[in-house]
Amino acid sequence: MLNLSNNNLIGQLPSSLGNLTELESLDLSQNKFSREIPLQLIQLNFLEIFDVSHNHLTGSIPQGRQFDTFENSSYKGNSGLCEKPLSKKCGNLVASPPPTLSKFKQGDDSWVSIDKSDWTVICIGYGGGLAVGLIIGHTLTARYHEWFVNTFGRNQKKRGRKKNSKRRS
Repeated sequence: MLNLSNNNLIGQLPSSLGNLTELESLDLSQNKFSREIPLQLIQLNFLEIFDVSHNHLTGSIPQGRQFDTFENSSYKGNSGLCEKPLSKKCGNLVASPPPTLSKFKQGDDSWVSIDKSDWTVICIGYGGGLAVGLIIGHTLTARYHEWFVNTFGRNQKKRGRKKNSKRRS
């Protein structure tokens, strides 16, 4: 289950969500996502709940597999979306049908793109994780200095060998 609703997230839906193949519920509602729903989400075979309502999504809703089971309410509030299950048809559908996942080769990364907002989120995550890790590391080594040195100190391997040799004799 992944619930990222009501977070004011912006940008394109990450196509990498399609890698979460055992995902059963995906709620991305009440954000500010734009552009199309990535075709890679068709790979989510176990997806029972899908909610992208109240975003700014556009284009054709992917067809096939689990996407044939989702109701109109999953897409409510996205005036730019079209095709099933919505009654709104996409223009020029006969001339250029929506692409299917089969057009992408397995392992072909040519369709993977990370836009500026994705990099911003990635950098904030890594930076925040690094800062928290450094603070926790500093706090632990300051409070438990003797234990830390005894456990991870330079002479740890030499002490380990002495203990083993004492056990053998």
